[in-house]
Amino acid sequence: MTSFTEDLAVTLSLTINNKAYSVPAGNIKSLDLNILPYGFDGEVSLVMPVENTTDTLFTPLTGNTLIEVSLQASVYINNTEGTITNVSLTGYVSTWGFFEQTLTNVLSTQELMLFRVYTLKFADPAQIFWKQHFPSYLLTNSTLQALITAQTPTQIKMTYNWTVLTTQYPVLSLSLGAPGNINRASFYDYLIWLVDTQNGIFLYNIATNQYTLSANVASSGTAESLNPLEIAKFGMSYPEVRRYQANVLNSYSASPKTTSISNSQLVSPIRHDYIASYPIASDMTSRVTLETARMNQPLTEVWVEYNQVQLQFTPPGQLVEFNNSPAWNSSIFVYGKTFKVKTWRLNARAVDENCLVNLNNAYGKYTIDHSINLMTSTDLNVSLPSYNIPIYPFFVEGTMVSETGATSDSTYQFYTDSTTSANYYQISIPLWANQNVRANYQPNFDAGQFYFPPYKNARVLVGLGFDNAFIAAFLDWGTGTALTLDSQGNQLVMGQSTTSQNIIKHTYVDSKPELQIQRTEAKDTELLQFSDGCIILQTLLAE
Repeated sequence: MTSFTEDLAVTLSLTINNKAYSVPAGNIKSLDLNILPYGFDGEVSLVMPVENTTDTLFTPLTGNTLIEVSLQASVYINNTEGTITNVSLTGYVSTWGFFEQTLTNVLSTQELMLFRVYTLKFADPAQIFWKQHFPSYLLTNSTLQALITAQTPTQIKMTYNWTVLTTQYPVLSLSLGAPGNINRASFYDYLIWLVDTQNGIFLYNIATNQYTLSANVASSGTAESLNPLEIAKFGMSYPEVRRYQANVLNSYSASPKTTSISNSQLVSPIRHDYIASYPIASDMTSRVTLETARMNQPLTEVWVEYNQVQLQFTPPGQLVEFNNSPAWNSSIFVYGKTFKVKTWRLNARAVDENCLVNLNNAYGKYTIDHSINLMTSTDLNVSLPSYNIPIYPFFVEGTMVSETGATSDSTYQFYTDSTTSANYYQISIPLWANQNVRANYQPNFDAGQFYFPPYKNARVLVGLGFDNAFIAAFLDWGTGTALTLDSQGNQLVMGQSTTSQNIIKHTYVDSKPELQIQRTEAKDTELLQFSDGCIILQTLLAE
């Protein structure tokens, strides 16, 4: 990395308990900024004198109050060639600390405090707050935009321009509070995972301190010509090319299918398969469309090292070019091409190691490393941070819903989707305001020869996925089904109530097996019983 020495004007303001504390540039001893398309992070060290003065930051920085950071930085020169645009950002402190420098034994009874040096790490609001957010959450018949909005504090400003977010889903869930060390994903991880897997864009606008979730980002606007006098060197890099054959596999036994996605750079037989069961053909089509859109080959990137801080700040997303100056040689690779800023970095360390030099000055002299990374303006790939994948499914209790019969009747019911004609159960989730989730109408753990749909109000364990639910297990015996321990019996109870049902029961009587088949309808009861040496066929009609 090319290092250089330059004067910087840095304005730092800390807002704590609605009170702003300004720190002069001369008090700032180091500054590290890393600005990316989706946010930023930084670290600043500053010195506050204590000898013969009051350290105004000491009391507010020794608590747990939220700290807002406002920072601007630019070259400290008298520029006659044009306007200087500075770096300006607003975020929140994640961690901070300080050390104290004392001078001891000045007198036999005296210890003299000289100064304190504070170090604060900070980042954009989404990273600060959503990386601590691990909710378990359920929405039904709602949208991803509604889900995200419900998780968004006032400090995070969002805009939406993505049809994926406005599509209504029968079920949406967040599994981030599920137990176990395996699930380390925060809501920030969830959001980045969502953008990555659904081929979206997550952008942070440093000027407005606002985020955008969208389907794509247009490379529009006027490209700024980079100043060759500011640049020490630059070079090209080529990201790893996708050499695999992408395939979408439908394992649905009634209509299995494999669809391949074109890739001119593939090396056979290298492949990447996306496999699932899609009983509904349109779901398979949607997945093929998604994976085709995600199959974008990365294009050339450019790294640029500076020998002075940019006079014109070029934040991520800004279009730039290597033209419009006779100092640019037309034979260089980047000449005539348009690029987009991918990352912007600056690391500054005070030249004078004496902490008490230049305090309260409007500028400071620093040793600086400064660079930007660029991507080809037509590159459709997006920059995202690494993330932990949310773990699905997670499990909650529910009760089966049936609108057939009286409230106390043990009836079952399935519903039919008007669009797909698929049948499904409704299951009420008491934990979340008795919202009804949809689960596929299927045998679950029974073989196809058995037909035992779960009855109304049966307690079930529900597996919640990203956008679906299923019955994972049954949690209780039905009404009147359990037998006494001494009977060592088994029984199958089928029917709507104790006055309208059929029972097949096996028990031990005097240590000998007994089998009963009983039908009950109101006052009419028929019984067929097999016991040791005896068969009973009985009809009772109660008065």
